[in-house]
Amino acid sequence: KKTAWIQRSLYNLFDEADSNSDGFLTKDEMYDFLRHQKVQLWLKELGVDASDQDTFISLLDDGDCKVNREAFVHGVTQLRGEARSQDLLQVFNSVKTIDHRLKQLGQVLEGVLQP
Repeated sequence: KKTAWIQRSLYNLFDEADSNSDGFLTKDEMYDFLRHQKVQLWLKELGVDASDQDTFISLLDDGDCKVNREAFVHGVTQLRGEARSQDLLQVFNSVKTIDHRLKQLGQVLEGVLQP
């Protein structure tokens, strides 16, 4: 019940922030939205730290400088609360894998670029 209420509230919050009603929040709309003390307090109550607006927006944005309704609700829901150690372990393992693959790629490139 509580999760459904939170999701409905986030949908309503999105709709209020979507000033041109196009179904997306642009960065400007998100900045305007996050300026409101009520919004900051509500997000804080959910366990979401939006005090660093740039970071908060970049966590929701997938690179196209706008966030749709579903992505907003899903993203805020995922940001709720403290990170658990198992969440951090998954990130750490992913970073190790990426680091390893980048080193392999660097070695291949060195071989190709050397005369």
